[in-house]
Amino acid sequence: MPVTACLQPLLAEAAARQIRLPVLLQGKQAELRLQCQQLIATIKPQRLYWLGEQAPAASTQLKPGNNYQLLGSECDMLVVNAFSGFNADLIAASAGCLKAGGLWLLLAPPDEHWYQQPNPAHSMLLPYPLNPLAHQGQFIRFWLARLAECQLLKLTLNNDQLNVNQQLTLPDYQSPAAVAALYASTEQQQAVAAILKVVSGHRKRPLVLVADRGRGKSAALGLAAALLVQQGKKRLIITAASPNAAATAISHYQQQLPDTPGLRFMAVDQLLLEQPELDLLLIDEAAALPTAVLKQLADHYSRIVFATTEHGYEGTGRGFQLRFQRYLEQTQSGWKRLQIKQPVRYQQHDPLERLIFTSFLLQQPETEPIYRPGQPLQLRQYQHNDWLATPEQLSAVFHLLSQAHYQTQVKDLAALLDNPQLSVVALYQHDQLLACALLSYEGELEPALCQLIYQGKRRVQGHLLAQSLAFHLAEPQLACQRLVRVMRIAVAQPLQRQGLGGQLLAEVTNLLKQQNIDWLGTSFGVSSALLAFWQAAAYIPVRLSHFADNASSEPSVLMLKPINGSKKLVQQLNQQSANELYHCLQEYPANLSFDVISKLVLPPSATLTAADIAQLQLFAEGKRPYQLVAHQLLNWFNLHYLQLESFAAAVIAARLWQKQSWQTISQRFQLAGKAACIKLIQQQISSS
Repeated sequence: MPVTACLQPLLAEAAARQIRLPVLLQGKQAELRLQCQQLIATIKPQRLYWLGEQAPAASTQLKPGNNYQLLGSECDMLVVNAFSGFNADLIAASAGCLKAGGLWLLLAPPDEHWYQQPNPAHSMLLPYPLNPLAHQGQFIRFWLARLAECQLLKLTLNNDQLNVNQQLTLPDYQSPAAVAALYASTEQQQAVAAILKVVSGHRKRPLVLVADRGRGKSAALGLAAALLVQQGKKRLIITAASPNAAATAISHYQQQLPDTPGLRFMAVDQLLLEQPELDLLLIDEAAALPTAVLKQLADHYSRIVFATTEHGYEGTGRGFQLRFQRYLEQTQSGWKRLQIKQPVRYQQHDPLERLIFTSFLLQQPETEPIYRPGQPLQLRQYQHNDWLATPEQLSAVFHLLSQAHYQTQVKDLAALLDNPQLSVVALYQHDQLLACALLSYEGELEPALCQLIYQGKRRVQGHLLAQSLAFHLAEPQLACQRLVRVMRIAVAQPLQRQGLGGQLLAEVTNLLKQQNIDWLGTSFGVSSALLAFWQAAAYIPVRLSHFADNASSEPSVLMLKPINGSKKLVQQLNQQSANELYHCLQEYPANLSFDVISKLVLPPSATLTAADIAQLQLFAEGKRPYQLVAHQLLNWFNLHYLQLESFAAAVIAARLWQKQSWQTISQRFQLAGKAACIKLIQQQISSS
């Protein structure tokens, strides 16, 4: 039976039941390609999306890195050509574009051949010196095992003989509830009403709108904006990590009011810089923005909506919810959370959506671990080839990483299975996962390669710590040694602030001592709390990047902990970094917090003579201008900066260390100009 004859009646049934049809078709590439062409010619999809090579001329070929462009877009047929690679991130993201009655068709070799086939689509996940054209990972084998638990039609084609290897049972049709013509669902209508209430109700009561993909969340933002403009509200801004992430909302606004300006996109950095007066600020895909940025926006704007995808394929949304909702509870107790559960492109029990959630481990567990202090803990280490035998532990680890870090993506799951240099050290109690650390084994590079990295002539993938030591710190010999980088550490949300993170790091150190590792390192977007956590674990800062990290909006700090490496050397690197930071602070981000600066700088030793003190007293009394005592002020501040009140110290550091103008300082700290800044300094001298 031809593939077309097999699938046509099923597609008609899928359309009648308002679901998508997931099909895995396996066999020889040329034979599958021919059958696929015939199928496309027969069903004539209005819009065909294609992942992989050999895309037909009439299709839209999806490329890696364009996940945000998929938000809100739709297609009638989606083909994945896995013969040329299997991009897990893109497959998970694109599935949400397929409409009800549509066909999701995966073309692949038979299982046994697919297991042994390299996956060049995941080449960015593999460290040097692995060859992505030859390396065989474990991800495909794991993923196919998950598919066996899903509702999927699995077909094998061999010399025109079509065999059914796995049957698909279609869910019963569920008729949607009646809803006003403007809306796609009753829940979307409720979401629009909740957005309008943010504007009409009390100030400082933001709305957090969460939904899985395909629930009409972004459309609700645009519909609400159109209604607000019709009510006379004209100062509406939508922001997101990229303009594409806001495109759906703007499109729905323009469909309602095609010739009426009112809702416009503004980039986050521009929004923070200009801080325009607004009737309402909308933030779409908020989980993709750093929490620090969201906090700034929440603090400044009194009417704001945070919308995010529950299972965000650009970065999982649950971690954002857990961390950011806690901040809202502390600062704006009147905030509301609304979840949209009802899909609008397909019905609730859609087999493709279940397949994506199940196979990529996107379904979050409902139970939370219980920790009993004083009772024994167990430590386990997993390598990439351990997960197939313990899939339930992989699921628990990936869910924990997703909850703790908003950047966790589907490709991180693939990396755990495909990258032999990644390892997880997990802390258990009574078989409950309490905390885990994701480790990257790096270094042991050839001396000649280390020299090329030091000279800026080479970069190698998967060796961030080794590369930074060789290039940024000019210590190429360290890249030859055995290094481990702590990429992420995660503690179950209810168990945080009970010392489990520090305990896990101590266990990691002991474990790596036994493995003869020379250095432990970590790199992260710096904050005062994180810096204190790692310093308490005996990690020593050796470098602060000059630019803010895209994910955290903070510069990254590199920290080292010697295991078998030289303690004296790491102390020298720390001193060099602290000296450089002090002398070159004006070259770093202007908003770098004083809490961070004070933990990283090392001011030169300073003394104040009796004459210096007398001059400063006259300045404090308003009898000397600032410019005549600037040098004495610098020496005085270098001696006393740790004892001063934090706000005043931050203002003074901005002037004396960061060399910022009085105007910049006044705006940054909301002071009434140069005179107010000088008065604050004078008060600190008087009270010191």
